[in-house]
Amino acid sequence: MRVFWIGFGQAGGKIANSLMGMNRRLYSAIAVNTEEADLSGLRYIREKVLIGKYALRGRGVGSDIDLGASIAEKSLAQMMDSIDTVVRKRDPEVIWIVAGLGGGTGAGGSFVLANELKKVYKHIPVYGLGVVPSVSGMPNEKEALNLSNTVKSFELWSHYFNNILLVDNQQYEQAHVTRESVEKMYQRVNENLAQTLTTILTAGEIRPPPQEVFSSSEIKATLGLIGDVSTIGHCSEEIKIRSQFWRGGMEPGTHELEDIIERSVEKSALTFPADVSGARAASLIVHGRPEHLYTQSISVGRARLEELTTVGKVRYGDYPDRRTKYLSAITMVSGITDFSRLDQMRKRVQELNGSTPSNHHTIADSVVEPSVI
Repeated sequence: MRVFWIGFGQAGGKIANSLMGMNRRLYSAIAVNTEEADLSGLRYIREKVLIGKYALRGRGVGSDIDLGASIAEKSLAQMMDSIDTVVRKRDPEVIWIVAGLGGGTGAGGSFVLANELKKVYKHIPVYGLGVVPSVSGMPNEKEALNLSNTVKSFELWSHYFNNILLVDNQQYEQAHVTRESVEKMYQRVNENLAQTLTTILTAGEIRPPPQEVFSSSEIKATLGLIGDVSTIGHCSEEIKIRSQFWRGGMEPGTHELEDIIERSVEKSALTFPADVSGARAASLIVHGRPEHLYTQSISVGRARLEELTTVGKVRYGDYPDRRTKYLSAITMVSGITDFSRLDQMRKRVQELNGSTPSNHHTIADSVVEPSVI
């Protein structure tokens, strides 16, 4: 699938950079930021756009969503010039804007840009990839700002994207890893996310083709065009390889594959923790050595996913890979309705600000029309 990634802000730029490192044949990308220093380290992205240069002098917006949106609106012509060059040259099938929801530049600017892109490129879906920040160890004031930004930006984003894929960094913290710096953690998270997304997006492009081709049209049908929110589940087990018998690993059989597929939609396996029942659509990719992709097991696993997600038919594709040391299942679930994680954030903000949280107000009913545009 030909994807045009727009990394907006610091987090978005780093993720887009990791994705470009995975597949520069199918992917194209630009990075947009108000902070000049954040653009310099993106080695795989050639096209970098510094917006708000004269107003901010390349120093960023300081986690101010409204300022980020205002700067983006004033810089639309500048951004669209760079984007149009890439669109004409690479003819992408989808445009995906990637940004952190807790900051200012990406969170505030992304929905402004998405609104413009949908007006100009009516035939290209515009998706958002929103990163929910990890606030572990943050001072209360900074935690409150990050969480309130996340809730606010999600509500704004929900009006402008054909689909929003949520990624919660807190899902990827490893409490038992004591020597991992914050920078190393984000690098690990970004690379794992890029690998998972690339497996989904390139499954239909491999040669020779798989038994069940998962084409770009299947991806677009799963994500839809109606502003759904999605999450991706990933479960993987290392297999026992005879030539490396000392490494150990699992003997992949039929029941093991069924179990891996089912576990791919457990809350702990999802990019954004949610109850997946009541979803609108779902797709499954099974990645492993050809001899381990058992047809009957996949059929049973799909049926179980259909029960868990209450989706009528789970789309499916396989990704045979003779070199992999893992047997994996990746499930994309779109149209989720469980936003309890975001509701917890809103209540936490109210606690930090010293107010009493309401028992009746939830993310699902709090979306309001933005006043920025």
